[in-house]
Amino acid sequence: MRRDDMIEYDFEGTYKSTTAEKIRVGFVTSEPQGLLMGLIGYTGEYFSLVMANSGHLKIVFDFGFERQEVITNYTFANGQNHDVWISRKNGGRTLVIKADNYAPEEFHFKIDKTQDVQFDNIKNLYVGRNRTMKKGEGFIGCISRVEFDDIYVIKQLFQEERPPIIRPYPESLREDFCGIEAVTYPPEPTERKPPPTYDPSILIQTRGYTRADSAVLGGILAIIFLALIAMAILIGRYVARQKGEYKTHEDKGAHEAPDADTAIVHGQTGHSVSKKKEIFI
Repeated sequence: MRRDDMIEYDFEGTYKSTTAEKIRVGFVTSEPQGLLMGLIGYTGEYFSLVMANSGHLKIVFDFGFERQEVITNYTFANGQNHDVWISRKNGGRTLVIKADNYAPEEFHFKIDKTQDVQFDNIKNLYVGRNRTMKKGEGFIGCISRVEFDDIYVIKQLFQEERPPIIRPYPESLREDFCGIEAVTYPPEPTERKPPPTYDPSILIQTRGYTRADSAVLGGILAIIFLALIAMAILIGRYVARQKGEYKTHEDKGAHEAPDADTAIVHGQTGHSVSKKKEIFI
């Protein structure tokens, strides 16, 4: 934003009265001047978060009991990203400021119980400067976030269809993340079926049963193997006993002949061929 820029937000109807506002502003600046965020009510009550000339944050407000001014202990005009939370508690009698990683600062106000501490009928919210400030007195830098309760001013301003209750001056005001990278989340892990769970006692019993069963199975296989060997021996002996001798009529001297004709030539005894006999009755 430049020194003449401004954002104006109109609250629709009569906004609620509150004693516990929640404000958050993110910004970067090197120039100690201008309005970060301001609220103005129909009754003249107001709240302003401004950059003091010293670089500190200054909060000025009047909620009906009297004007109050608070200055933080830290400077913020250093060109770095800053995130500031502001809220009230204890019925609106304690102001809490939490900036970056600094410890929260609390400011207590001595207010009589009969005094009004409510911020009544809020009319407008301003960013950069308000209509009572002169041109050139606005905030110089980058504002990345403006939240008031559940209202997100910067986000609504740069919506695709901007609501008519929020107006930038000039219209050419552009969106900028002020050097802040968007938060990226790791991808969700793929869901997998969890492994089955077993009772340890059942596992122990199962393992014991498996060992015993293996021993029995090994014994059975050994017995079958020995039975097969014994059966093979018995069959061999039976075949040997059934093998007898028989008489042959091969010609002597012909066992080394290479063929049948040579065997006949070299035969010494000749073939013993029985002749058929005929019997006449």
